[in-house]
Amino acid sequence: MNITIRNDMASVTCQTHGAELLSYKTAEGKEYMWQKDPAYWAKCSPVLFPYVSAVPDTVTIYGKGYKIPRHGFAKDTDFEIAEQGEDYVVLQIKANEATAEIYPYDFVFTVTFRLNGPALDVIYGVSNQGKEEMPFLIGGHPGFFCPMEEGAAFTDYVLHFADEDVEDVCLEYSLFDEDAILFQDLKERSVKLIHKNSKKGIQFDFPDYLSVAFWTPSGKQAPFLCIEPWCAGTLEQVSSTNMLEKKYVQKLPAGKSKDYLFSVKPC
Repeated sequence: MNITIRNDMASVTCQTHGAELLSYKTAEGKEYMWQKDPAYWAKCSPVLFPYVSAVPDTVTIYGKGYKIPRHGFAKDTDFEIAEQGEDYVVLQIKANEATAEIYPYDFVFTVTFRLNGPALDVIYGVSNQGKEEMPFLIGGHPGFFCPMEEGAAFTDYVLHFADEDVEDVCLEYSLFDEDAILFQDLKERSVKLIHKNSKKGIQFDFPDYLSVAFWTPSGKQAPFLCIEPWCAGTLEQVSSTNMLEKKYVQKLPAGKSKDYLFSVKPC
């Protein structure tokens, strides 16, 4: 089921299957979200929980292997509406017999979409309902049109970081020949994807995440770029499926909850 929220400055559409973000438009109708095209990528914004990255066989947690799928199971699960208003919606899944077989923890996981003026806030909420510490990885994977302006090209865009220690990244498809590129240990967790001349584009803030990756499919010259906030390890650790060895693995104490926010707005 699709759900649309709006205010006088923007509108957002998501779906209950996978809590996937499908559309983020200005009031004037300008669309920023990549629209699914299997020729390039048949997703818009998969939710990554409780694992991030490929899984050749099983994910190891405290010495035992579990068949958690690539990027976790949240993206393939039907969520329920927990709460809804005109400009926000909260979607929710809970642990059940099926999840217990592949992830042995009692959890509640929510995805909140909330419009804040022209900005969209996306909050992933994790609650440990069990009696033991709960490890997990978590991340977002939203794809945005690039180019965003008529007549522009992918290579006209730059990644401009709020962190003064990081130089602008001029987009070239060759940057992604080996898959994603990852930035970590940033002092300021904010980046703009903007046209190098007009400076128009989007600002993406990820205050609760410890790294951010960028991805577009290799060899396809696709007209979009994914901005992926992660608490999920480094690119060098992709081949390792031991969850507890991953840099930035999250460990939530019994009975505790934690929110992870990222937001996007036009600039």
